[in-house]
Amino acid sequence: MASNDKKRITLFWLILLALTFFATFIAEEATPSHFIVIIICLTISIKGRIVIDEFMGLREAIPIIRYGVHSYFILLPVFVALSIIFPEFLAQLTTIK
Repeated sequence: MASNDKKRITLFWLILLALTFFATFIAEEATPSHFIVIIICLTISIKGRIVIDEFMGLREAIPIIRYGVHSYFILLPVFVALSIIFPEFLAQLTTIK
């Protein structure tokens, strides 16, 4: 492995660590709000994209596979945020009458 590859991997690993510490600090210290939920979900999406492109090597994969995996890290945080921000609506929507 070339020296530049090692530096690149180390840089992205440090970015992932920083994002993890940032999200953990925010989640533990801040008062719960919709804004905090959105920030945490954004960090999840960013971390997912970094892992997919840099560590899984899907940057060069065929688009259907790459976008399929990317969609997981876009849709999952969106669904989590919606379920936390609008719990009453989702409960009403999924209740059998």
